[in-house]
Amino acid sequence: MKTLRQDRFKTRVMKEFQTHNREQPLKSILKVKPPEQYYAQFTSPLKGLDSYSAVVRDEKADILRISLVNMAIYEFYLFAFGLSANFPVSRIFIYDDNRCQYLHTQDCGDSALWREKYLYCYEITLPAATEREEYQQRILNDLDSMFQLEVKIEKEHVVSDIYYNEKLGCPVATSWHEQTVMTIKPKNVLYS
Repeated sequence: MKTLRQDRFKTRVMKEFQTHNREQPLKSILKVKPPEQYYAQFTSPLKGLDSYSAVVRDEKADILRISLVNMAIYEFYLFAFGLSANFPVSRIFIYDDNRCQYLHTQDCGDSALWREKYLYCYEITLPAATEREEYQQRILNDLDSMFQLEVKIEKEHVVSDIYYNEKLGCPVATSWHEQTVMTIKPKNVLYS
């Protein structure tokens, strides 16, 4: 019979924020829940938490709860469109003078102040059997009524390689690739 010696295994000490927030995704983010079983609600950001999304399905209670915590507007749309949270912000085009309302850059000032002003939390509960496409559309509808934005996900062709054509005397594209881009504009702004 073999026995395992405990000193042979490395243990990793968890940081305080990891132990403190470990159960948070399983709980509702709302302090006061609406009386209805199924609801959708935006709230102000929760202090002391990083951004996260949680999808919890409870078949017994017939509830699917989706919590999107401390997110910028574009992050809600990434989730609703099924895109990765690592989507490059360089491929997000914002047609509004107040770019800081949607995305934090160096021009937006202090990060902590920006987070307090422009981050939101959102929670929706639906029947447990709700399919992904259906809840994504419900979230998009809620985002539309809350923020009044026209957000599109499109494929754009980008030049991958160019060379200088001696005969024409100018650069010529030799290959192209496709990339996904997000465009955000308020509904009352007309750009072509």
